[in-house]
This record gives sequence, C-alpha cells and structure tokens, in this order.
Amino acid sequence: MEKDTRPHSRIESNGSSHDNGQHDSSDEMQLSLTDLVVPLWRGRKLILAGALIAMLLGAAVSLKLSKYRSEGFLQFGGAIPLPRERLPGDKEPLPSPGIALADYKRYAAAFGTPGRLDQFITQNKLTGTPEAMALQRTFASKDGITALVQPVYPFTKLDAKELMEQTKDASNNVIGLRINYAAGTPEMAQHLVTLLGGYAMDGIIYLTYSDALRFKHSEITARVTKLDNDIIDLKERLDSYQRQGTALRQIVTRYPDMAGAAGRQPFLVTGDNARYLPPVTHLMSTEVGTSEANEAITTAQREQRQALILRDYYDRAKSVLDGGNSSATMLRSLETIKEEVFKKQDLKDPVVKEVYNTITIDNQKSINLYLEKTRFIAGPSLPESHTLPLSTTLLISLLLGVVLSSLLVYGRNWWGANRQRITS
Repeated sequence: MEKDTRPHSRIESNGSSHDNGQHDSSDEMQLSLTDLVVPLWRGRKLILAGALIAMLLGAAVSLKLSKYRSEGFLQFGGAIPLPRERLPGDKEPLPSPGIALADYKRYAAAFGTPGRLDQFITQNKLTGTPEAMALQRTFASKDGITALVQPVYPFTKLDAKELMEQTKDASNNVIGLRINYAAGTPEMAQHLVTLLGGYAMDGIIYLTYSDALRFKHSEITARVTKLDNDIIDLKERLDSYQRQGTALRQIVTRYPDMAGAAGRQPFLVTGDNARYLPPVTHLMSTEVGTSEANEAITTAQREQRQALILRDYYDRAKSVLDGGNSSATMLRSLETIKEEVFKKQDLKDPVVKEVYNTITIDNQKSINLYLEKTRFIAGPSLPESHTLPLSTTLLISLLLGVVLSSLLVYGRNWWGANRQRITS
C-alpha cells in the first residue's frame, strides 16, 4: 500500500507547485501593471499641468519662429535678348519666347552672387531696410537663392514623353521664373517675392545691355574706319574714271568720223578684244563707272554719318549703366539720352531722322519687353497660414508634454521608494 501511495503523493505535490507558479507569475504581471498605472493616476495633475505648459510653449515658439511663404510666377514677355529686326528676305525662323538655356545659366550665375545683390540694394536705396537684410542673409546661406528662384520650361520631362514627336523640334527655353520666399509676416513674404523678381530681371537686363554696349563702341569704330577706307578706295576709282573720260573725249574730238563707225559692226566682246571697242563705247562705260562710284561714295558717307551718331548714343548709354544706376532706370533714361544726342542734329535731314527713328523703335521695344510684358502673371501671393500649421505644433507639444511629465512622475515615485536605501 505504501508503494502505491508514494508516487501518487509525488504527483499531487508536483501539480500543486505548478499551479502556485502560474498564480505567482500572474500576480507579478498584475503587480507590474499596477505599478505603471497607479503612479500616473496619482500624478495626473502634474501630467496635465506639464502638457498644458508644453502646449503653451509650443504655441509661443510656433508664433515666434514659424514663417509665411509667398509664391509667384514671373513670365518673360518675349525672346530675350531682344532679337534684331527681321529683313524682308530673312528665312530664319522667329526666335522662341524666353531665354535660351545657355544664356539663362549665365544670367543665373550673375544674379546669384552677393556682390550683384549689394549693387542692386545700393542702386534702389534699400540699404539697411528689413527686406535688404533678409535677402543678404539668404544669399549668405549655403543654398543662396537657388531654391528661391526656379526656372520654368514650356515642357517637362513628362510632357516630352507624352507628346513625343510634337516637341522634337520645339524650343525648351526658360519662359519664366517661379519665385518663393518665407518670412515672418505675410506682407514681408509677398514684398520679398516682388523684390526678388525685380532683382532677377535687373540682373538679366544689366548683363544684356552691358554685353551689347561694351562692344558697340569698338564695333562701330571699326565700321567707321572700314567705311573710311571704302570711301578712299571709291574716290581713287572715281579719279581713275574721270581721267579715262577726259582722255576718251580728247580721242573722240580728234577722230570725229571714226568715233562711232565701228559701233555698227557686231562682234563678240571679251576681255581680250574689249579695248578695240569704239572710243564712244569706252566713254559711255567710263561715265557709268563714274556714276556708280559717286553713288557708292554717297552711300558710304551716309552710313558713316549714321554710325558716328549711333556710337555717340551707345557711349552715353554705357556711361549711364556704369554710373551706378539700376537697369530699369537706365532703360527709362534711354529716351533722355537720345534727345541729348540729337539736340545738335538736324532732324529734317533724312539721314539723321532715320537714325533717330531707329533708336526710338528699339527703345520702345526694349521697355515693352523688359518692363511691361515681363511681369508676374500669378502672385506674389499673400499667405494666410504658417508654413507649419498651429494645430500640428500643438499636437506635437501635447505629446511631448505628456511624455516628459510621465517620466517626471515615474522618477519622483522611484525616488520616494528608494530614497532611504540610497541615503542610508
């Protein structure tokens, strides 16, 4: 009987210990959850206060540091630089609107430099203003204005894939600029987008005219010198024709009967037998050459006079551009420069009047292209909300406040339970 009861009692003992282990583990789990929840409940006032303080701090920081972002699209009014006037026989296609990519990269490199910005600020009397200082800080940053002024193309890569053949021969010039700026107030952001658009166009105009005016003096001077040489050559040719004409008239006077007799004998005229033509025929050819030389001299002298007037005009325009004036001011002062150049000229003279009209047309086209047609067709917008919404800031602040306050409650509870053991 004892042999039968021992194993049975051992089995019961093992089963009892297993049940006690499960009960102890459940008690430990229940105890750990209680330890987590009870301190939080006891410190709920501290957690609520911490969350509220964090939300208030987050709102204050958001209102202090968050920015308003304004955007605008500046569209170019046509092909830049201004294309030359087309002649009736020109077969070249019309230039595409906008700026060729190679030219735009050159312009962007110029107006992306702090030195050009400082010059623009000085020219427009913006030194020390909040707008100028904000732009100077932006230019001093790592990215500069690269992220603020973005070129816009007529076709994106996706458009090219969809249209395929239709865009193969189409131009992909830069047709405008997408400009954005973030500032502390909506008005400041909007004003700075407008200012950046004006600054970008000022740089484009400056480079366009500085390149053109820098070489106009030397080009026109070379043209005047060449025309001078042409006139000298034509006058020598005219003297030769006149001498030949005098000699031929003497021959015709000495031989009046034979002067035109051979003219009735038809034969083939070549370079070898041309000298056997009758004197009258030679005389007529000489007079034709004299007339052509006189006409060529008149044309060269006319072009020379016009070139000298143009050189004076371009030299004055370049001095205004180099004198520290903004490009827009220089463009609008071209008419004043023109009037000063032609003040001592006779506008009733067709030669002078033609140059006057040509300059007037060019000035009107330039002002129309750079200052009137080139404009913001979208924006600059007046932003109504922050770049980071206030609701998002409050939610993040609330979560951080709850987490930090909870950690503080646990820390305080732990210190209360272990302070005596630590200090003893």
